[in-house]
Amino acid sequence: MNFNAQAMSKFIAASRQATELDKTRLLLETRIKEVKEESKVWAEVAAKAREEAKELRDLNEELRTDVIEKDTRLDDLQKRNNELNTLLEKAKEDAVAEFQSSKQFTDLLDKNYAAGFEDFRLDAVENFPNIDFSVIKLNLGAATSSLLQTSSEDVNI
Repeated sequence: MNFNAQAMSKFIAASRQATELDKTRLLLETRIKEVKEESKVWAEVAAKAREEAKELRDLNEELRTDVIEKDTRLDDLQKRNNELNTLLEKAKEDAVAEFQSSKQFTDLLDKNYAAGFEDFRLDAVENFPNIDFSVIKLNLGAATSSLLQTSSEDVNI
């Protein structure tokens, strides 16, 4: 009986060990299922992150293209602005040149020249009362002809 008792004891020990191993197997299988589920969730998160990253890269590329287009448009507008400014300056110069060659301009010069001469004569009479300035007359015809010979650079308007 000793052999039977020993065998029975080994059998009971093996049975207990098998039961423990079965419990461990069940725990491991449960953990494997949990890990697989977690892996699926993380795979979905990773796929979503890759999709969002692609969308952000596409948006970034679109924004870069927009910036290039806007810079190009800005350069074109700056060039056009420069051209228009040049045309405006030329138009101003032409308008001034045309006005300076007009009768209205020479009449205005005559008027201002005569007014300035009268101011000078009155100041001179006031400052030098003993001198007779009545003999100094403005010859507007001579003044006009001399003014017509001067350019706009000679006359400070």
